[in-house]
Amino acid sequence: SSQLYRTFDQLLVLSKGRSLYCGAGGATPTTYFASRGYPCPEMYNPADHLIDLATASPQALTTRPNVSSTSTEGPPDKVTNGTPGEENAVELRPLGSKPHSMKWASSSNGKLATSNPESLGFATTFLTQLEVLSGREWTNLKRDKSLFYAHFGVAAILGVFCGGLYYNTGTTIAGFQSRVGCLFFLGSLISFMSLSALYNIVEIKPLFLRERAGRYYSPSAWLLARVIFDVIPLRIIPTIVVSTITYWMAGLSADAARFFKFLLILVLFALAMALYNFLLACAFRNGGIAILFSALFNLFTMTFAGFFVHLDTIPPVLRWLQWLCPLKYCLEALSVNEVGSGLMIQDTLQGVPISISAQLIMTLIFGFGVNNYYRDVLVIFALVAGFAVATVGTVWWFLRERR
Repeated sequence: SSQLYRTFDQLLVLSKGRSLYCGAGGATPTTYFASRGYPCPEMYNPADHLIDLATASPQALTTRPNVSSTSTEGPPDKVTNGTPGEENAVELRPLGSKPHSMKWASSSNGKLATSNPESLGFATTFLTQLEVLSGREWTNLKRDKSLFYAHFGVAAILGVFCGGLYYNTGTTIAGFQSRVGCLFFLGSLISFMSLSALYNIVEIKPLFLRERAGRYYSPSAWLLARVIFDVIPLRIIPTIVVSTITYWMAGLSADAARFFKFLLILVLFALAMALYNFLLACAFRNGGIAILFSALFNLFTMTFAGFFVHLDTIPPVLRWLQWLCPLKYCLEALSVNEVGSGLMIQDTLQGVPISISAQLIMTLIFGFGVNNYYRDVLVIFALVAGFAVATVGTVWWFLRERR
């Protein structure tokens, strides 16, 4: 209503992502548009007139009846009649585009010639976008704490369960097999817990597609905010909880350096699996297909990790698949870290006491290399980087709204 319109001190008029006016309210907007060639008809509500301008086609709005036929560079000149609010008037240009970034076509109607919308900039800087998106992610995380509490609670419960299952493993041959089994259980657990990362992306993807179509923010800013507020509270923290509880209950190496190297491997592995699930969620439009591929990949990694089958006994035609298995590098690094503390196997075989290095038993039973810890760390780090680059590329080039 006109009565409500007169109460506005400041007014911002938008049309299809273009700012038409930003300044004082009252009669100033109608005076401004009248000077631009769009006068308000007599006995007509100014608010309705502004709505008509905002709902008009972009071509009609960017046509100035008083523009000459000569070609000009840059945006149209501002009003120079000294009307109030003139300093707040905004040229017709897409939100977020840089000033003077448009070219006016050399035509008699003065229509605006714009490039492909994908090539235009965004309304704010990358850091501002990241700040706003991070604030939204944090608000959503506080509003619905069930996922965080579920991950944290499951991690604590499974940590106690796993620690009780492998409580104070001995230094016999059977005890050493239990130690490696404990490490394998942790790696497999982290793999399956990472499935929730896939579901989170599938759930929020429709909103991202709509907002990207409106060019609200950069896909990189969205992805970074999504990764930060998914990886830290839902991947890293639960991984540290379950690993710490299990490590000390199972009686693994009491050396602090060994413990932190143990955590490093599991955190990197959790990050790699989370990014892999991000990649699947972004690559497939059907969430069910993404979940199927993720589950099959987890089964594949468990098969070629070296716990179920000795790696050297795999037929050569299939043996090369072990190098594509992240869990293999994780389990090998964890095992090497454990036996690297000087662990000795003390057992009795047919009444004969034996004392032998755990490194030899590890090599004979599982086929792990005794000097492969740092190599495995670098490989897992490379997998993290590879999955990250592939995810960013998929989001930029394939994750778009299609109508």
